[in-house]
Amino acid sequence: MSGYGKLNLLGMLAMPAVATLTAVVMFGPRPDTMVTVFAMNIVPMLIGGLISALLLRGAGKAGGVGRAVALWPTMVPAGIGIVWYLWDALVPAELDPGRVYIAGPLYLVMWACLTGVVAWLACMFVRSRRDTV
Repeated sequence: MSGYGKLNLLGMLAMPAVATLTAVVMFGPRPDTMVTVFAMNIVPMLIGGLISALLLRGAGKAGGVGRAVALWPTMVPAGIGIVWYLWDALVPAELDPGRVYIAGPLYLVMWACLTGVVAWLACMFVRSRRDTV
């Protein structure tokens, strides 16, 4: 596995782990909550990770051009999710502290798909520029 593949895997696993740890901080060490939060947050990361893996595979066939851009569908949602969950653990909402754990994965799926399209277009652009130079 290449270094980019390891970064992809790290991004896929880091965000659900941080979400689970912040859920422990907010709700206590309840096993059912921990499993549910991890499972709900691994889904968007698997979507982003699959898109990134496909883009990394295409970048490998193109001589390695665009590998850093290919990680966007995993790293951007992971970064957003980590910051969001940490912020909510440090400054919880007064009325409904658990809303982030329900809404968060839906927004992360949107970010993974959006950055997947942008990364695919950017990879295509970088590869086309390389071919003309």
